[in-house]
Amino acid sequence: MDRKNFFSKGVRDLAREFYQSPVGAIIDRQLSGLANLLDPRGLNTILPAAEVPPDGTLDTPFQRPPGALADPADFQSSCTNCGDCITACPYGSIFRTESSYGPVLQTAQIACHLCVDYPCVQACKDGALLAFPEDEWPVLGQAHVIAANCVNTAANHHQRRHSSAGKPVTCRECQQVCPVPGAVHHPRGQLPQITADCIGCGQCVAVCPAFVPAIEIQDA
Repeated sequence: MDRKNFFSKGVRDLAREFYQSPVGAIIDRQLSGLANLLDPRGLNTILPAAEVPPDGTLDTPFQRPPGALADPADFQSSCTNCGDCITACPYGSIFRTESSYGPVLQTAQIACHLCVDYPCVQACKDGALLAFPEDEWPVLGQAHVIAANCVNTAANHHQRRHSSAGKPVTCRECQQVCPVPGAVHHPRGQLPQITADCIGCGQCVAVCPAFVPAIEIQDA
């Protein structure tokens, strides 16, 4: 092992050990809370400390990270709540709840950026997150348009961007940012239409310029 790899591995191991310590858990919660306060789109719900049901399911708005075992009970029994997927995510999209529920996403608040190499999956050594074929997308949810909030509606015209000539420009941010071909259509003069190809990554929500986001993420 060369010097570079030695130090990088040493730092990762040290960070993992600290993260799993009681002090690390406290700091993690404090930093998460600070980030949520600073981010206007930050988490608006926190999963309360509670016993997880035997089937591994809870009535929450949270999703599992990409590659998660489909069966909730299988995931719950495989995941050791080590936090490796959390520290591996370069965008801070994965976080830990205040219970034993394990790592989660809430893409309606913090989008999953669908990294090419999925570092969260690579970091999982417990088999709770599994690699999937390159031509497949992880299904995290389904986006839906809230027409009343969209800036393209007549009532919200004042929220639109304007051209150099001062004319309002039709917003297509959701279509332009969407990484999945065919998931968002934007017929001329109409509101965006989200198809069943949507995977619920939340990137459209993140760029929506409406005062109140015009897109919500629901279970797939």
